[in-house]
This record gives sequence, C-alpha cells and structure tokens, in this order.
Amino acid sequence: MNTYRVSNVEAFRQYEQDEDMGAADLLARIRGDVPPSPAMLAGTAFHKALEHAEHDTETLEADGYTFRFVVPCEVALAPVRELRMSKTYMVDGEPAIITGQVDAIEGKRIDDHKTTARFDADRYLSGYQWRLYLDIFGADCFRWNVFEIALNEDEDCYDVHGSHRLEQYRYPALTDDCQALVDRFVRFMRQSEECAV
Repeated sequence: MNTYRVSNVEAFRQYEQDEDMGAADLLARIRGDVPPSPAMLAGTAFHKALEHAEHDTETLEADGYTFRFVVPCEVALAPVRELRMSKTYMVDGEPAIITGQVDAIEGKRIDDHKTTARFDADRYLSGYQWRLYLDIFGADCFRWNVFEIALNEDEDCYDVHGSHRLEQYRYPALTDDCQALVDRFVRFMRQSEECAV
C-alpha cells in the first residue's frame, strides 16, 4: 500500500494545470529530488519558530534564522500543533494512504501558517491542500495565517512586514472532490511506477 503526502497531491493538481511542467519535474518534486529554495528554508524555520513559541513576541528564532515583526501581527498559537493524520482512499479497489500534518488545530478549525514575499489570496483558495486537510482531519474550517517576510540583509534577519488571514469551509461535495483528485493522482503514480520497471 502506497503512502503519499497532501503536498504530493497538490503538486499533481498544479501539474494538471501547468502546460510547462513535465511529468519528470513533478516526479522529482514528489521524490524530494528538488533541493529547497532559500525562501522554502526560511519558511520551514518560521514554522518551527511558531511551533515552539509560547506567547506573542516581537522576535522569533529557529534553525539559525531570526524573524522580526516590524508591524503588529496577530499570531495564532493553538494548543495542539504539528499534528499528523492520514486517510485511506480506495482507488480502483486498492487502498492509497494520503497523509498530512497541520500546523495547528483547535476544535474543528485547522490553522496553516504560510510565508510569502507577496500576498496572493487566489493562490491559496484555488488549491486542494485545504480541502484534503479538512477531509483527512474531519474539520470544518481551514484558516491560513499568511505572513509576508523579506530578508533584511543589514540586520541579518527576516522582517515580517504584513499578515493576512483567509478562511475556507467544508462544503457538501468536498469529500467527492478530494476522492476524484486522489483517483487521478494515484493512477498517475501507478502508471509512472509501471513505466519505471
């Protein structure tokens, strides 16, 4: 039985919509063969800093990175953080496990922290990450806490210069929509594995 991450399924959805992305590029991303960019490394450190934060602060640190809030930002510090769960989807009579790890969960609401250089709401809302997380965790609300960050070379830190909050909610056909995407993704992966043999 194969196990895949929510990020793998979302990468496949982007591949379906991007004429310039080849199957080899997608498979390299899924296998982890693509090294993380500096922005991705900073985002990972910011997540870790929030995971271990005990209260609102003007400065966060993790993995050698420093993040300084230069404008007031509300930071959601839910009691349950970094929780991983999975769901087994049946695809053509065979099980496939999709797993995801939320940044925070409180009741039926999932919080996801994102860092970006420039805020673009459509980028988050059109994706399937939030749908899959709601389906896997049985939650009803998905909330993004998006932090705009920029490298401040003079201070050797990242300045957090903006924050945005977006929410999406469970809808009646959500599970069916997730199943349809997982079906296409798993069939693609199975076919790719057969071709590699």
